[in-house]
Amino acid sequence: MPPDETMARRLARHRQRYRRGRHSAARPRTGLYTAAVVIAFLATGSLFVSASPGSRPDTVAQVDTMQQGGTGRAADAENRASRGGARTGDQPSRQSAASASAQPAQSPATSAPAAASPSPTVHDPVGGLTRAEMNNAITIIQVGQQQNLPQRAFVVAIATALQESHLHNLANSNVPASLNLPNEGVGSDHDSVGLFQQRPNWGTVEQLMNPAGAASRFYAALVQVSGWQQMAITVAAQTVQVSAYPDAYAKWQSLAEQVVNAVA
Repeated sequence: MPPDETMARRLARHRQRYRRGRHSAARPRTGLYTAAVVIAFLATGSLFVSASPGSRPDTVAQVDTMQQGGTGRAADAENRASRGGARTGDQPSRQSAASASAQPAQSPATSAPAAASPSPTVHDPVGGLTRAEMNNAITIIQVGQQQNLPQRAFVVAIATALQESHLHNLANSNVPASLNLPNEGVGSDHDSVGLFQQRPNWGTVEQLMNPAGAASRFYAALVQVSGWQQMAITVAAQTVQVSAYPDAYAKWQSLAEQVVNAVA
């Protein structure tokens, strides 16, 4: 056989072997792939069967498989719906709690500002006094009651205020600051202000123009007078006030006693 022909035949045989080898190699790979799919499907089905209610997955792979399954998705959707309903149901209570907490809590000490002077209890005016004059007399008595003083102290204080201002809370044209404070008239006696016409040595203008503050200062001076309870009303008042008219307070004793008897 010529050499060229022998070479040609050898090449032809090699091509045939190459083709048979390639096809034969492809067929086993296809078979392995199909077998792997079947095994995976069977394994998945076995997992669904083993993951029955009451059973507990033992591996992470089983948990993932259960969540991907139709039963897992339905249970997950139901759980999400129940959780959403719980949140929706809880929301009004949280909102009501938040609105309740947003409201500031009030205590008796902070619910209302403290009054500058006690609010007088309503008593009908007596002895020809006006409503404003009677209110000032009631304030004087209430301050004395708070200090646990006897009624005679109230009589001395009211007789003094009747003489000094006729129970009017007076500002003073010589004391400009007093004109900017609540008042019931304007006087001009030196630098005296308020119900008792007290001067700056008694306190600040604001304190003396406050009926309760002025009464408190009067009582503080009165109780420092030795034997004041045995003194005549006019003498006790004069000892506190040191007035240029020491006997002037006596004429107001009867009206002062009438007011105290009506209130105290």
